[in-house]
Amino acid sequence: MYIEHLAHSGFLVADDKFVLLFDCIEEPNLDILKDKEIVFFSSHSHKDHYSPEVARTLSAFHTVYVLGCDITDSVSPSRTCTMKPYDEVTLGPIYIKAFGSTDRGVSFYIKFNGKSYFHSGDLNWWHWKRMNKEELSTEEHDFKGEIEKIRGLEIDFAFVPVDPRLEEFGLLAADYFIETLFPKYLIPMHSFGDYSYYVGLDERLSLKDTILLTSAHKNQTIYKEQP
Repeated sequence: MYIEHLAHSGFLVADDKFVLLFDCIEEPNLDILKDKEIVFFSSHSHKDHYSPEVARTLSAFHTVYVLGCDITDSVSPSRTCTMKPYDEVTLGPIYIKAFGSTDRGVSFYIKFNGKSYFHSGDLNWWHWKRMNKEELSTEEHDFKGEIEKIRGLEIDFAFVPVDPRLEEFGLLAADYFIETLFPKYLIPMHSFGDYSYYVGLDERLSLKDTILLTSAHKNQTIYKEQP
């Protein structure tokens, strides 16, 4: 099994039979998809998380679509599972539970092949400098409330927004996620291509026993399981 960062919040998780694609907005290497079972996850409809064009391209493969509840332009309804928060579904060997977001759509918890994954989508502690105290308090309350619903789940790989646009507040979600949910690995995302924000991130986060997996560019393998 290996994990590849694609772009922004997009990731590929692959083994010898399956490819899981998360919030993939740029066409992946199609050669690696041949003869694989593909599960295409999109957390919500924002264009930095969902691309109808990529979804249509992948319809030529053995693809099942798992979409957040605000995505209405399904490519293939017969191959689409639309999920709202707290829905659960099992697709062959893959167990999926949707959780909420602090923006649109859902986040995803997945158990597959002996490992567990959490892709946050836009579930983030949104702390914008333009917000007033009441708005900031609401954002904090909503984020922590959703994290509380996830507490107790085993998470091997957590894909969590670490957004450069939030400047010094961009680490709030990741720090709280580590402190509360204890993932084995934390993978920052939502970079908008500004990978410089992730330089030295291991020194700025309170990692404790969590291992940080960062990307420095698009289409980078960030984890490869040893045989």
